[in-house]
Amino acid sequence: MKSLGTQGGYRVRYHHPVRRALIWGGLAVALILAGWGLFEAGQNLGGERHSDARGEIRELQRRVASLERTNRELVQRNARLERGQIIEKAAAERLRENLADMQTRLQSMDEELTFYRNIVSPENLESGLHIHSFVLEPVGASGEYVFRAVLTQIRGTAIVEGTLELAVRGQRGGAKVDVPADALGEGSRPFSFRYFQNIEGRVLLPEGVRPEQIKVTLTPAGNRPRVVEQEYGWHASLRTGN
Repeated sequence: MKSLGTQGGYRVRYHHPVRRALIWGGLAVALILAGWGLFEAGQNLGGERHSDARGEIRELQRRVASLERTNRELVQRNARLERGQIIEKAAAERLRENLADMQTRLQSMDEELTFYRNIVSPENLESGLHIHSFVLEPVGASGEYVFRAVLTQIRGTAIVEGTLELAVRGQRGGAKVDVPADALGEGSRPFSFRYFQNIEGRVLLPEGVRPEQIKVTLTPAGNRPRVVEQEYGWHASLRTGN
């Protein structure tokens, strides 16, 4: 559209409404395209990052699963090792107990062998009746004791019978005193054997008696018995049984 000229104070201007519409339309299209491009770029970038994150998560999950398997294997291995150590310890303990038991048995067998050897072929012992050993063991604190005696017959095959009697020598009230068998409870015991015999009994000391020695007397039956007597220290008998 044309306006009048500049004569008479007027200015002529030209208007192009179609061009202006085209320009604004182009700008709008450009803005839309630019926005869409930014959206697509953001989508692509976000998709790549999301894909990377999912890959990292999967990798971490695989590592966690691998570590869990390794941990289970280590726990199982440790449990097997602990069971093995417990079994080995129990076996070693049983072995020590068996060895100790065997040593005790061997010692007992050796003592028994020595005992029988002394009966069969004793050294420096004459034939006949002998007191092999004598021991005292206290029963409580009441003055009561258990005695154990082992009697043997050397180079004899006939049965020997008789009586074992005990007598205690000590002090009472500062004076010497002898306590006979009939005042000691079971101070007299019979015996009957061919090769050896264990005799056990109880003696009860009279009140106030302080024992120092105990005498063991063996009196075989018969017209001409060979009486055997042997004295033991009271405290020595309690300690060593000799």
